[in-house]
Amino acid sequence: MKVIAEYGNEDIAKVYLAQLREDKIDKENSKKFIVECVESVQPPIPREKKWVLIVSTMFGCPIKCTFCDAGGDYSGKLTAEEILAQIAYMVRRRFPNNHVPIPKFKIQFARMGEPSLNPAVLEAMRRLPQMFDAPVLHVSLSTVAPKVRTADKFFEELIEIKDRYYSRGRFQLQFSIHTTDIEKRDELIPIRKWSFEEIAAYGDRFCSPEKGD
Repeated sequence: MKVIAEYGNEDIAKVYLAQLREDKIDKENSKKFIVECVESVQPPIPREKKWVLIVSTMFGCPIKCTFCDAGGDYSGKLTAEEILAQIAYMVRRRFPNNHVPIPKFKIQFARMGEPSLNPAVLEAMRRLPQMFDAPVLHVSLSTVAPKVRTADKFFEELIEIKDRYYSRGRFQLQFSIHTTDIEKRDELIPIRKWSFEEIAAYGDRFCSPEKGD
């Protein structure tokens, strides 16, 4: 992975443009394998207490939400290694020894791409706890809840991963519904997706109060 540009403010957020698969680049697809990843803080909370990394899971996005610029050109899924490379770059930029001594260190799978359509996200989540010495590692996943078989399988495995690696409230699942108006939601997210009732039912299964959620 090669970072080709960065912009933003150290006190709020830094955005990195990363070039992947350099061996497959030519004049016709020079922008095809570029993703964004972000590190951010939440003022007034200092970085020493909370640090958030946001990573991409796809080259573009096939969902094509009408308000999102990531859906204009979809070029495929990232591998687990490519997802983890974004995290490793941002961590080692500040913590070269991979020790992240921050009370709330969160990684969000929420930049470019729909995570539930890429099984490599699950593998990345399994490997994360072994990659870094982070006493309190949280993960977060944002999804529009596509209603397709591959996503259904993804969500079932997600519960297992949450229970095994991120119990006691260390997994934040976000459903990007964008509006409670059903017709408007269909306009904004032009795919088959879970109904609000299906989202609520899954949420009941996902949350485990007996495990500290």
